[in-house]
Amino acid sequence: MNEHRPQRQIIVVGDVHGQYDPFVHILRHAGLVDGQLNWSGGRNRLVQMGDIFDRGPHPRQVDDLLDKLQKQANAEQGEVIRLVGNHELELLMSNFLISGFGKQEAKLVRDKLKRQVLDFEIRAAYAYKGFLFTHAGVTHKLMKIFKIQLDELNENNVAILTNMIFREAIKHEFFRHPIFNISIHRSGTDRFGGIFWEDLDDLLASCPRSELRQVVGHTQVPEIVLDNGRNIIPVDVGLHRKMQYLNIVGEHARAVTVQ
Repeated sequence: MNEHRPQRQIIVVGDVHGQYDPFVHILRHAGLVDGQLNWSGGRNRLVQMGDIFDRGPHPRQVDDLLDKLQKQANAEQGEVIRLVGNHELELLMSNFLISGFGKQEAKLVRDKLKRQVLDFEIRAAYAYKGFLFTHAGVTHKLMKIFKIQLDELNENNVAILTNMIFREAIKHEFFRHPIFNISIHRSGTDRFGGIFWEDLDDLLASCPRSELRQVVGHTQVPEIVLDNGRNIIPVDVGLHRKMQYLNIVGEHARAVTVQ
């Protein structure tokens, strides 16, 4: 008789911004790490939405911990999904101003990030059971562009295409695709931004309701709200002020607050 295995859990954590201690507290609460900060999540998955650098006190510790957990999770049939946020993207583009690092350290981090992108250890998008994860979200304009290139618009296809575009851009250092756009609200040239720079208000304004069920970070919100009528779940609550994460089992999501 086969043992019944519990359903895999997906633990989603928004922007960390160097907040190492709150991040560790969340990982422990979710059962993903033990007392020695080794992976204890078994077959479960962690999705971190990007922006681990800048602002907070310990960004390199967060990065080192994610590196370690990613290797350990893979050995246990679990997985650590790391997304690129706009702060990682700026490093990858050698724009070091918002990295929080000195020039030499920023170069080292940039080179490491580039290798991880090309090795698919860090990615631009992820899809799982009807959820599409990107740092800042896919606007209606981007959906229309993707429709032209895809046989079917679904979460998996959009994630695959986005990651292919992103890796090629990193490989050739050519960032002209609309996924890299910066909106006019962020001093860019486009009405709506791409998946790294799109503010939540603009993302919601770009369409009455997202065609795909999206999970996004980037824009800080007071709390995780599962149903805002837009088919979009924002999860960046600012770990310096609130410890909250998203727990997904199958197609069902719930917000978990850590005291």
